[in-house]
Amino acid sequence: MKASAIVAAIGVGVLATALAKPAGLPNGWLQTGPAKTCEGQVVPASGAPSPRVFSLDCKPGTEGFSTLMQQIGSGDYAGKRVQLTAQVRGDQLAAWGGLWMRADSGQRPGTAFDNMNDRPLRGSFGWQPAQVVLDIPADATTLSFGFLLEGGGQLQATAFNLEVVPAATPTTGKGPIQVLPTRPNHLTPP
Repeated sequence: MKASAIVAAIGVGVLATALAKPAGLPNGWLQTGPAKTCEGQVVPASGAPSPRVFSLDCKPGTEGFSTLMQQIGSGDYAGKRVQLTAQVRGDQLAAWGGLWMRADSGQRPGTAFDNMNDRPLRGSFGWQPAQVVLDIPADATTLSFGFLLEGGGQLQATAFNLEVVPAATPTTGKGPIQVLPTRPNHLTPP
């Protein structure tokens, strides 16, 4: 799925599911995305970096993606370089998964975005670190972040950390998905 479609789907999903938090997720976390055959929850996990972990479990043949996420005001992060880290584990990821973070500025969604689709988590693997690093625009109003799974399999995540990092830390995102002009162009053919 294209990055711009994922950004749009996450935005629509957040609005549609904001009041419908699945049982078992802590306050502030929600599950969204077009995949309807996925279960998001917090589960006990022996041998994990923490005793309980977030888990996205999607049935084989699942189409689309599901995400466990949070959305916060960006006041403490606007105009700064921000890093989201977590420990992740995958089991039979049919397509791919990853951490993601997005900054929105007013009516302009995705002014900064990275979902690891250029360095996807695939297959099966044990606990390992993952990160996304973005420059959050000074006019950002909302920061959304979490992890996603496209297709079937199980992706677990824990030990999330969201922090401001030095400017020398390399970014992982590619900036805006689509920058729209602020004024119309060529209303009359030249």
